[in-house]
Amino acid sequence: MNNLPNTVLVLYISIGYGHRNAAFAVKSALEELDPQTRTVVLDVFKLFNPGVVRGFTRFYQFLISNFPFIWEHVYNRREIKERLSGIIQRFYRLYHSRVEKLIGELEPGAVVCTQAFPCGLAAEVKKTTGRRFILAAVPTDYVVHDYWLDEKVDLYLVPSEESRRALLARGVKSRRVKVTGIPVHPGFAESTSRSALRQKYRFFHPEPAVLIMGGGRGLGPLSRLIRSLDRRGEDFQIAAVTGRNLNLHAKLTRLRKKMNHHLRVFSFVDSVDELMELADLIVTKPGGLTTAEAMAKNLPMVLVSPLPGQEVLNARFLRNQGAAVTVSDCGQAALAVSDLLNGSGTRERIKTSLKKIRRPSSALAAGRCLLEAING
Repeated sequence: MNNLPNTVLVLYISIGYGHRNAAFAVKSALEELDPQTRTVVLDVFKLFNPGVVRGFTRFYQFLISNFPFIWEHVYNRREIKERLSGIIQRFYRLYHSRVEKLIGELEPGAVVCTQAFPCGLAAEVKKTTGRRFILAAVPTDYVVHDYWLDEKVDLYLVPSEESRRALLARGVKSRRVKVTGIPVHPGFAESTSRSALRQKYRFFHPEPAVLIMGGGRGLGPLSRLIRSLDRRGEDFQIAAVTGRNLNLHAKLTRLRKKMNHHLRVFSFVDSVDELMELADLIVTKPGGLTTAEAMAKNLPMVLVSPLPGQEVLNARFLRNQGAAVTVSDCGQAALAVSDLLNGSGTRERIKTSLKKIRRPSSALAAGRCLLEAING
């Protein structure tokens, strides 16, 4: 073999921040487990024309914002998935050489993909060149969709036992599937004094804190949601994370002056683990990474405004597991927050469910599986 077993290539694409965060969580875990391992993380979109990538990203965002039913069909209609799969396979055959060159330069012992698109390109490299490396698929949603399936994938590191059984039912061999959880940064397994964090971020003690997130792009009706919460009579304070949505950050900053409840507004932050540690519950859209991070912190969730496709399936999975409350609008979200804070017992039941399925050491579990596969 020409492979260098101490090199791991981790690939993602920059649509949303979940794929990226999972990729760097795997990198952190590998560096902790084996400092001799060289881990290279790359956004595959960097290999393509920037103008084409910007156009595709804008089209995707326009589609899910204005015509979500179309995107939902991509995931749920069998005939559309079959037709689209054929188009995607042709794309892989045409453009896999860009990933092939990278793999040829690095000679990795493993290629790890946190999104199906780079996984398909890497699988095509294996098919057409005969290069030998461990190809690991790391889905970042709780339901593993068909676009991940490829005979050249050596290892599926999946979020849950349910997703494992689903892959086995689709013909994937048991030895190729390991349940590790969605990789969250190892820091989410650590605990910090809540009182110290509340002082750091200027939150009152002991009023409950409600964390509101809309993903890295600040999606969802955060402004309406905060106004609905502010109409509630209970005592609580709010932390809102707007991501890279500068317009939303400015809007919420202006709104803060009119609020009855204490509101702190944050933009894109690297300390989500600390905000989750100080919070009593979170209201968010059900992105795979955000919900996995919240579960790592044993944080009860109210899930609202899922994007079509995978986030709808994430919400259904978490609700069925008893790990979250799902609502359809901002008014229901505010009512759910009141219920979780008023001592009804719902929050404790959710915390009990979370303890059964949370995987705070998921990235380390994934790293161990990867190192075992490389060295085996």
